[in-house]
Amino acid sequence: KPSSGVQGNFEGGSLETMRYMVASGLGITVLPRTAAGINSLPNEMLVTRPFNGEAPQRTVALAWRKSFPRPQAIEVLTEVIAAAGLDGVTSLHSGAIKSQPALTR
Repeated sequence: KPSSGVQGNFEGGSLETMRYMVASGLGITVLPRTAAGINSLPNEMLVTRPFNGEAPQRTVALAWRKSFPRPQAIEVLTEVIAAAGLDGVTSLHSGAIKSQPALTR
């Protein structure tokens, strides 16, 4: 039961919103470790716990339109992400950026 006495299902439009809703006592949530941001809120406002066993996973991809005028910026962003050394982050491709056709409806 939320400490605020408010009951119901709440949804947030961003990870930051979810973090502040939890810090305000509106419930619990599951966040990516990189988005937990435990250093941006006072320690007593947000508690993080690791999963026992295998943690949930997700796939995140960079996408851009074929006519994007600065492909070098995408290359640099890819390199920065790879160099960040984030736990649990692995590359699906090695080497140069792979050009994939856009999905259409």
